[in-house]
Amino acid sequence: MKFLHFIFLLAVAAQIGVPAILGVPMVNTELDRGIAMANVAATSQSVFYAQAEEVYVQVKTLLPKISGLTWDDDIALRTRVADLRMALELVPGASDNGIRRA
Repeated sequence: MKFLHFIFLLAVAAQIGVPAILGVPMVNTELDRGIAMANVAATSQSVFYAQAEEVYVQVKTLLPKISGLTWDDDIALRTRVADLRMALELVPGASDNGIRRA
């Protein structure tokens, strides 16, 4: 799985469209990780919060580069991105920092 993740990031860096069959699982994995980190962050100064926020920005950047998304996959991913954003906003002190929106 790590090899596929590397290929996905390499394709994005080269500004090549990534096929949905590769991009959807990778973005879902990142979203799982980001939501988990946001849920364990005690404050917005936490390392977990910073990592979850980084995942949010990264996923917002990667999502438009996935080609061939079905409508269902697109809606599901956008909903999960909103879930991550909500998890970040619920962390104590998050309203002081404001979430960087890509």
